[in-house]
Amino acid sequence: MKRAALLALLLILSAVFCSQAFADTFPLDPSEVNGFDRRFMHSYNQILDNTATALEVVSLLTPAVLLSEDTDQYLKIGVMYLETAAIAFGTRTVLKHLVERPRPYMYYDGYPQEDDWNRSFPSGHSLMSFAGASFASYVFCKYNPGSRWNIPVTVASYAIAAATAALRVASGNHFATDVLAGAAIGTAIGIGVPALHTLFADQDLEVSASPFGLVFRKSF
Repeated sequence: MKRAALLALLLILSAVFCSQAFADTFPLDPSEVNGFDRRFMHSYNQILDNTATALEVVSLLTPAVLLSEDTDQYLKIGVMYLETAAIAFGTRTVLKHLVERPRPYMYYDGYPQEDDWNRSFPSGHSLMSFAGASFASYVFCKYNPGSRWNIPVTVASYAIAAATAALRVASGNHFATDVLAGAAIGTAIGIGVPALHTLFADQDLEVSASPFGLVFRKSF
């Protein structure tokens, strides 16, 4: 009994010591950050964090503008957007687990106690927002060549996505390179998925995309 109590005490003391040692390593040293990212670093701001999340939701809803179209392609458009969202989310998740990078707020006092403090790259909010904006812009212009609304829809969609990315930096959640990478990847996915469908549409070849790859079906 005494031996068990002594062992429990040692485990508790060890946990306390390790936790304290871990805490003593924060905040991190900003000099370890490259000069470009260090120029745009910020401490944590919860209001800006919540605002960015709200704008991300708006960006993901921007393809709703396609519902105003008089077309019989609603099902096809819906499937393409589901594929786009799935690939974007899957890519975001995989990259965050492959690349461990502390968030900028970990270099300041008063950082939030979050489990994903080392999941800074890429910016998931930016990736998802630009995927939604790119999809909405590309598909809208595809179904409305020459429309006077093409530029307003494109500008508005990307403006919301860009604001989301900027707020992720300003809130201390991401470095500038995190949001730039997220924006680039999201844009590629948002345009790439519907572009693949368009590319093979005239060849009696159907293509569907997912986080696991592409599936092609040939019609005879």
